[in-house]
Amino acid sequence: MDIVVFSCDELPAALGALREVALADGALARFDPAQRAVLEELAALHGARADVDGLPRVAPEAVASAIPDPHRRKRLVQLALVTAMADGEVTAAEVDAVEALARALGVREQGVGVLRLVARGHRGLAKAAVRRRLVGAFAGEVLRKEGLAGVRRLLGPFFRAGVEDRSRALRYKQLGLLPEGTFGRVFWEHCTARGFLFPGESRDAIPERMVFHDLGHVLAEYDTDPAGEIQAGSFQAGFIRRDGFAFLLFVMLQFHLGIQITPVAAPQVGLFEARKVLRAVARGAACKVDLSDRWDFWGVVHLPLGEVRERFGIPPLAAMAARQEAA
Repeated sequence: MDIVVFSCDELPAALGALREVALADGALARFDPAQRAVLEELAALHGARADVDGLPRVAPEAVASAIPDPHRRKRLVQLALVTAMADGEVTAAEVDAVEALARALGVREQGVGVLRLVARGHRGLAKAAVRRRLVGAFAGEVLRKEGLAGVRRLLGPFFRAGVEDRSRALRYKQLGLLPEGTFGRVFWEHCTARGFLFPGESRDAIPERMVFHDLGHVLAEYDTDPAGEIQAGSFQAGFIRRDGFAFLLFVMLQFHLGIQITPVAAPQVGLFEARKVLRAVARGAACKVDLSDRWDFWGVVHLPLGEVRERFGIPPLAAMAARQEAA
């Protein structure tokens, strides 16, 4: 999911569209700080500075004229959904504004319906819709390639019904024998220090198909506390090439709006920080490989972690933060 997509001519219209969503409630023509930060950070990622208060009002039809490309239109609608969620309270007026934008741009995005459910207080239905989207992102492909046995391996651990495989688990444990500082050794340390079970170690150990998530934690340098998880999930949204936004929507609901999507983590409220989250998405988008797409990480476990990051184009966390501060 790339978010640095707008040309210098398109950016004002894109920011103006997001401003319309932020001010849809008519809150005395002022931004909530979190929504303001979305616009400012998006501008910064595009190498620009934005006077968000000075942006002119823009109708959805004018945005459509300014941004003709379908991919950029879709991304704008998704960023509008992020803007609607940023202040921690999704309102009917904000959803109306996003819906009007999507209609004018000819974009169909399931997230609009999800936020409509949230605005109406139907959190359970919103949770179910997002879960279906997330499961569908992997289960359909697994079913086609591996059959029902593959689906069981994917979903079984979430119901303590996975498949134990000692030889598979041993292969992961042996990563701890690699030299210090190698990608595999750091991944082993990451999991072992936190008590995470390796694939095959027990019936509720992480499915091997999903191990990319914690590999992403290691590559991106994000912790596994709630504040780290919203960034790791955003990084994941960035590197996933097909429907990465589903994962950004997931972490926004789980760690900012307090709607529990995954049963393995408690829901949290108020953890969205535009600068950290949008940078995480941009870092993921810079990654040269989709880590979720059956990436063969075993071929690089013996390499120094820094070399793996460089090989796959992942900007160092500290360096990217410094560049943004200087912009």
